[in-house]
Amino acid sequence: MNVMKKFLNVLLILVGAALIVFCGDLVSNKLINVSYYSLDADDKAAIDELCSLTKQFDVRYGSDMVWNEDYNLRDYACVITKRGEFIKGSTYAVNFQCPKGAFSQKIDMPAEYDDISVYRLAYFTPETFALADMEKNGFVDFYGKKVYAALFDARTVSYNGAGSLEEEYVKATFEDAVDSLDVPQRASGHFEKELDNVALMGLEYRILDDMLSAQSKEQLKEYIAEYVIVRDAQDEKYPEFKAVREQTELCGGCSQFVFYTLSGMIDHNITYFNKEEADSINFYSAYYYLCTGRYNSDVEEFLDKSGDEYVGAALCRIIDDNELRRDWESTVGVSGDKIVTPYDVLHKYCDRSCSKYKDKTLDEIKTIYNYEESLGMARALLREIGID
Repeated sequence: MNVMKKFLNVLLILVGAALIVFCGDLVSNKLINVSYYSLDADDKAAIDELCSLTKQFDVRYGSDMVWNEDYNLRDYACVITKRGEFIKGSTYAVNFQCPKGAFSQKIDMPAEYDDISVYRLAYFTPETFALADMEKNGFVDFYGKKVYAALFDARTVSYNGAGSLEEEYVKATFEDAVDSLDVPQRASGHFEKELDNVALMGLEYRILDDMLSAQSKEQLKEYIAEYVIVRDAQDEKYPEFKAVREQTELCGGCSQFVFYTLSGMIDHNITYFNKEEADSINFYSAYYYLCTGRYNSDVEEFLDKSGDEYVGAALCRIIDDNELRRDWESTVGVSGDKIVTPYDVLHKYCDRSCSKYKDKTLDEIKTIYNYEESLGMARALLREIGID
């Protein structure tokens, strides 16, 4: 009997302690540090960056330099959560109307952010428990809605690396548009990994490097014409590859371009081929790494997807930097019943402005750019991944 009584006493003490901690968490969340200016420095810095990204996407602030007015980050909710050493840290919902109740507290924001809602969630909020095990940014179910969640910590409050908020926002928007069409998904088999196709990819990479480093508009026109001639020949020979490549260039390429643009604004370390921090390599060097087994990521994934994303981003950069079409951001996406890709924009520019350079043959271009070297490396790559 005494043992049972002691057990019940211990249980009551534990339950009482848990209730005190639980209630203390709710009360402190409601009453302590409810102003932006009183928040932890890391929390403030993370909110600052997210709010700055929001304004860069908001048409009311003249942010069409990042993308067009159809894509407004202010309409896109996000949950940010601080990494803890052993336990989860503070969690905030940005641009998400949290249900009124004991678990959430709206933070008073400074004047420049007063139109951006920020709620802090109490530590024991049930909806935040899944965030404790997050290892990378991604979509989560939050109060019954699909919301993007991003991590931050004391070392870096930047939303950097693959899967960043700004990248995923645009990518999701484009994918939603493309998914509304009957676009063929990547087929099984290795039609895209035939020898000539992989070698032509190397040839295109050489021309892309020249396009990105062109010293004049006239020189760029010549490179664009060469690039279009090669791609048209490849598209004709591999039509299935064309369909899935253009889908990836649109969805992944445009999102990568926005990511790179914003990364430059907020001082992230990025490269087209982000092998290592500050390791900047050009397209043909990446092809060399790929074919000689020195590329440090999955080769099959590169051939199936990521290579096309990088190309799409580069085409966006070429179009934008050289003002080949002023309203190109509002042009790409879905038009009627078809996809309009960055390459479509480039192709139309070529038809209109590069006519004096379009009389080259594919064989002439292969000679200019040493196609035999690309062919040899493509042969080595296909042997390496088990395709004869």
